[in-house]
Amino acid sequence: MSEFGADHAQISVEFLRRSREYLANGSLLQSSEKGWGAAAHAAKLFAGARDGLIYERHEHLDDVITEMGIETNSYRQIRQWVNKANLLHQNFYKDDLDANTVAVYLDDVANFVNLTRQLTGLPPVEL
Repeated sequence: MSEFGADHAQISVEFLRRSREYLANGSLLQSSEKGWGAAAHAAKLFAGARDGLIYERHEHLDDVITEMGIETNSYRQIRQWVNKANLLHQNFYKDDLDANTVAVYLDDVANFVNLTRQLTGLPPVEL
């Protein structure tokens, strides 16, 4: 894995850790945005490990999800996890999710982060 990929692996885990801290402190907006960031960096990790797959803009996320779905035969599950990450991103602007919902969505992001780690040869982390 390139140094660039290792950065995304580290950032995704760190953002998810921070998102849980923000949640515990009641800062749902910051928790939501860090959760989204964790998913985005995990997607960049996966894309960087695959020749010809890019994720430079939000619109490239569908390509990453499709490729992950092909490799794992779990497209529907991956799509659901990423949709929850998108809802966290929206919550940063709308502030309409409660703490329990944010916590559940962060669990889905953690599943996505660990799947990208698995698919790139990294061990899962406790998130």
